[in-house]
Amino acid sequence: MSNVILGTGSYLPERIVTNEDLEAIGVDYDRARAGNLSLDQWVRSRHGAVSRHWASPGECTSDMAAVAARRALEDARLDQRDVDVIVLATITNDYRLPQSAFMLQAKLGSKAQVIQLDSACTGFVDGLLVACSLLDAGRYETALVVGADTSTRLCDPKGFMPLTIFGDGAAAVVLHHQRMDNGYGVRSFATGSDGHLGEYVWVPGGAGKQPFSQEVLDQRLHYWQFKFSEIHAWGVDRFAFCALEAVKRAGLTIEDIAWVVPHQASVNILCALARRLELDMSKFVVTYPHTGNLMAASIPVALDEARRDGKFRDGDWLVMPAVGAGMAWGAVTYQWYDYAQHRAD
Repeated sequence: MSNVILGTGSYLPERIVTNEDLEAIGVDYDRARAGNLSLDQWVRSRHGAVSRHWASPGECTSDMAAVAARRALEDARLDQRDVDVIVLATITNDYRLPQSAFMLQAKLGSKAQVIQLDSACTGFVDGLLVACSLLDAGRYETALVVGADTSTRLCDPKGFMPLTIFGDGAAAVVLHHQRMDNGYGVRSFATGSDGHLGEYVWVPGGAGKQPFSQEVLDQRLHYWQFKFSEIHAWGVDRFAFCALEAVKRAGLTIEDIAWVVPHQASVNILCALARRLELDMSKFVVTYPHTGNLMAASIPVALDEARRDGKFRDGDWLVMPAVGAGMAWGAVTYQWYDYAQHRAD
């Protein structure tokens, strides 16, 4: 038995925001301190972003997730009635309650079981892990695994650094449990977390410890806060560890991997990962320059774009590693099942 992807779909909001756009709106970027570099020059050299997509006013996580899910179902030639369970990973709910996963279910007109994971950059790997566990247990046959985040809503409107890193978007895959003895599908996982480092990435205000108050708003504690210098070294190390561990658990070597489809943390982190794995960057699916960091949507957006570009061949081995807030890390290996080709056969 195998858990194989039968369809992919993604959605990026219509509005595209360039580095020049960000500098024009008056973020707190100081050209003098940056050696008289424009924000575009500085960002391209530091982490590689050129543009990103921003959700429209009133457009939220469940809206984007619904579009991506419908596209994945269409690609799989299925509809909402064929889905047994929906697993949505996000940390950016439309409302405090109900969870965005339930709103997604309603927008699809689905009666499927709904599970939401409060998981950021590792959300898609976590979603696949949960979905595969349910499918392997024999309770369900078809899962819709979705990663979606409106992460720009957590960015301080004046803080240039997070605004240059993050974008909004959603993507989904249809995962099906079917009888196969040829090795296709999900093969292995390697996941974990370093919770003692949780304050590397955090939003301290607006929850139980520091409920919303005027003080929280004045101190801007309801926006992202980062320890960027610590994140880089930890991220490269955990990226490499979980990718290699997942490959090892699959009974493979890194030389067997045709494609690395990583969480889009930044171009500089992905280049450092390639050096650590001793792989050429041509083996990496990189969307970061035009998407930024999409958190839970990063991997499935990259997967969908690569699939639509015809990068994957039947039988190709993929590894999909991620690191992120928590601090969490995880990777999954997958042997590509060219569902369009098999349908034609």
